Amino acid sequence: MLIFAAIALGCQSGPGPSPSGTAGNAPSPAHTQPDRPIAYLNGRALTQAELFAVLAEMDGGLALSEVLLDRAIADRLADQALSLTETDLQQEQAVILGTLSDNADEAARLLRTMRERRGLGDRRYQALLRRNAGLRKLIEPVAEVGEPAIRQAYDLRYGTRYVVRLILTDNAAQAQEVRRQALGGASFIDLAVQFSTDPSAAQGGLLSPISPADATYPLALREQLPKLRIDSEASRLSPVLTLGTGYAVVRLEEVYAARGPAYETVRGELEAQVRLRLQRLRMEQLARTLVDGATVVVLDPTLKQSWEQHRGAIDQADQP
Repeated sequence: MLIFAAIALGCQSGPGPSPSGTAGNAPSPAHTQPDRPIAYLNGRALTQAELFAVLAEMDGGLALSEVLLDRAIADRLADQALSLTETDLQQEQAVILGTLSDNADEAARLLRTMRERRGLGDRRYQALLRRNAGLRKLIEPVAEVGEPAIRQAYDLRYGTRYVVRLILTDNAAQAQEVRRQALGGASFIDLAVQFSTDPSAAQGGLLSPISPADATYPLALREQLPKLRIDSEASRLSPVLTLGTGYAVVRLEEVYAARGPAYETVRGELEAQVRLRLQRLRMEQLARTLVDGATVVVLDPTLKQSWEQHRGAIDQADQP
């Protein structure tokens, strides 16, 4: 577990006591003088303490989380005898620009806009690059891309897609009855509107085209899709499927055949994209682990409230 120094930013007359093992991490004296003027308003001095109270309440939790993560990454890099180079930072800049646009001028413009909106001045932006570069270096050994993942990306982009209608019910008996009525000639659309508990009921159960490689859909549904045929009503209808806590029947409407370049011609591009997505996932997981594993003691009450609100918002966003 990573242990961090108690945090007291400009709210005491001098550096306060800190937990053992934090020597060398104390802020410089200039940053621990609450009465030190940092600006003048109509000839009257504005002190650190006056400004800190407002800043801590506005975004203190976010600022604290960034500093915490920066220190945690630096510690982990040092533990593994790793270091960052200027090339690492340049690569992170290239990754950011590449996600914004393929056009260099447009990417630069969008980056300036993003930095303005997020309040990323030179200091915070450079810290962001170092943070991402450090996380990427730490997760490299566990971010290898396998052939199945590249093939899945190919199938998702260029493979066969199925257009189906879905009726989702709360119990298997009702799903069986819906299927029986559909086989007897009842309109599947009307049945979906009447019985389905899925949000697609308003569209007669119609779903967007589905790829069997798309893991965001239940496995039982994806495995059933290639088995359906448009030959007859019976072959269009699936058996009753168990989807989570519900029971479903799907009806095949249309098949979009696979179209696109040969796999080998786009494999390199797809591998790079899959690697970036995997790295991003692993980086987010590591960042969360580092922050959750840290012991943080916040001494200032305003900053503590902002920190707790910030952490609470993150926890709530992570809820399924």
